Amino acid sequence: MSWQILIGVSVFLYSISVLLQRILLKNEKSEPISFSIFFQFGVALITAVLVLAVKGKLALPNLSNISWSVLVMTLLYAFANISIFKSLKEIEASRFTVIFSSKTLFAVLGASLVFNENLNVTQWIGALIIILGVVVVSIKNVKLKLGRGDLLAFVAAIFFGLANTNDRFLVKFFDPYSYVVIGFLLPGFLIAILNPGKISKLRIYLNKSMIYKMILLCTIYGLSAVAFFAALQIAPNSSQVFAINAFTGVLTVVFAIIFLKEKDYLSRKILGAILSLIGLLLVNK
Repeated sequence: MSWQILIGVSVFLYSISVLLQRILLKNEKSEPISFSIFFQFGVALITAVLVLAVKGKLALPNLSNISWSVLVMTLLYAFANISIFKSLKEIEASRFTVIFSSKTLFAVLGASLVFNENLNVTQWIGALIIILGVVVVSIKNVKLKLGRGDLLAFVAAIFFGLANTNDRFLVKFFDPYSYVVIGFLLPGFLIAILNPGKISKLRIYLNKSMIYKMILLCTIYGLSAVAFFAALQIAPNSSQVFAINAFTGVLTVVFAIIFLKEKDYLSRKILGAILSLIGLLLVNK
């Protein structure tokens, strides 16, 4: 299977998972950090079960040679998630989406500096057009004053972008399935250690009204992550993968229009989707 198909599958499944997250987080009992801990462990556990069912074992490399990179991965993803949840407490989701979309630029710049995997001029234009499309469909007002929530969103984007660059190195040693297990399990443990008071709230997601939806969410997101890392593993240029992955911001909005009937600012959302589609075609050249 080509890396283009894999990243396409990842983008599609990720966008569906975001809609599920929106629905589940609307539950008044849901709490962002405990949700994240349960989610991280859930994705790791379900992926591990699927791998054991299909392959019979979970293949892990010798971690001693790459321990420093695994530690970096754990720290970057854990602190990125913490920054995301703190940011979303202070600013609206649409404003967060605009700022967080800059993670693509940090991932591409990281890949260019560390692995010398550069985009050509046309592909750079395409990447910027995709991000512009995300901005167009997400922004609701032009408020230039930056607050604490905005800065946290920007910090999360930096952490995620650098984590994706580090992923490019690590996927050479793992198969995509085992990397998803490790990549979700270790940050989950770190978030739990940093927020021990939230552990008792995990029972919220074990009741009948939540558990089946959480299992569905973790399964879809886990498959999306496997497809993403598989694409990252075989793509000749990781910067293209990171740029195309930014299309999730627009596809999520499109799915929200179709399934959640979020039709406010519809003409602008259509324009943003068209822009991002043009950018997608340019990046893939």
